[in-house]
Amino acid sequence: MKFFKLSLIVITILFLSSCRSKNVVGSWEFIEVYKGVVINTIDTLKAKDNNSQKGIGTLVFNDNQTFTSMDLKGGYQKRDNLLKLKYTADKDTVVMNISYLDKKYLLLSSRSEKPTTWFYRKIKN
Repeated sequence: MKFFKLSLIVITILFLSSCRSKNVVGSWEFIEVYKGVVINTIDTLKAKDNNSQKGIGTLVFNDNQTFTSMDLKGGYQKRDNLLKLKYTADKDTVVMNISYLDKKYLLLSSRSEKPTTWFYRKIKN
């Protein structure tokens, strides 16, 4: 009985932790970058199309904690509103704030002195 209770607790903890990380799992279409500002709401951005001079791109987060950004690959960790991205070809880890996340929209903000926000829309699979 003790083993069963312990197993149930471990399974519950794993389930809850995996649910949190699944929020970002999927393919996200780059829409726009906003330099000099941190944006926390998407109300005025919902109807925006990708007219960015930065071009188009896709950010893909996989279940196995890997990601692809354009042609670059790496691993990621999500904890609360922090997203740590470690590109395979780079020795440094990029830490981003998740300013907004729901099933359709993602706002990532830099953690530097010069704020920047990247706006993504979920691609339906």
